Amino acid sequence: MLRVAIINILLFLLPFAAFALYLRFGRRVDSMLEGWSSAALVACTAVAVVLVAASLFLFEAQGRGPTKGAYVPPTWKDGVLTPGHIE
Repeated sequence: MLRVAIINILLFLLPFAAFALYLRFGRRVDSMLEGWSSAALVACTAVAVVLVAASLFLFEAQGRGPTKGAYVPPTWKDGVLTPGHIE
């Protein structure tokens, strides 16, 4: 779960970092705050939210196991833990 959280934080920060690099090297703006406008912040935020939502959707779609059947909780048998599963 921590891996997913870190990936989502990085995906959220990616558009802001890309725009900052574009300002620095593409438009040759000397001050980092000079090129940031309200429209740029809204656009970066929108792209960041879309990236995070897409990653959460993909993580959920990828990790889904069988969902039909009866859930059998984890049990101890002869000192060995049997993981929970769906039958």
